[in-house]
Amino acid sequence: MNNKDATTTPSVSSHNKLDPIAVLREELAAAALCHGVERVEDLTEELVRRYVQRLGGVQVYVPTERFLDRERVAEEIRASFDGCNARELATRYGLSVRWVRQILEGVSRNGAR
Repeated sequence: MNNKDATTTPSVSSHNKLDPIAVLREELAAAALCHGVERVEDLTEELVRRYVQRLGGVQVYVPTERFLDRERVAEEIRASFDGCNARELATRYGLSVRWVRQILEGVSRNGAR
């Protein structure tokens, strides 16, 4: 892969699917530029090479921000629970009391523990 490819590879393929490596290249280049890195392409390509070396061939799931927020709220609920304030927590977080109890019991939305 040459340096020209690193800056011209679009993040969306011709089939309207995201190319994760191209997205990674774009984000790394943007971060490098923000931090004043002089040889953006060299840094970007080295980081992409290391990423591919470590994760190449592995299917990677990237959770959405909504999922991460849901996990944060669940952690806050667990930390705030005092044994009898499930209704108060449900009101505070805009959830049902039943869902707060499920969070406290460790049940996920798909039923797994």
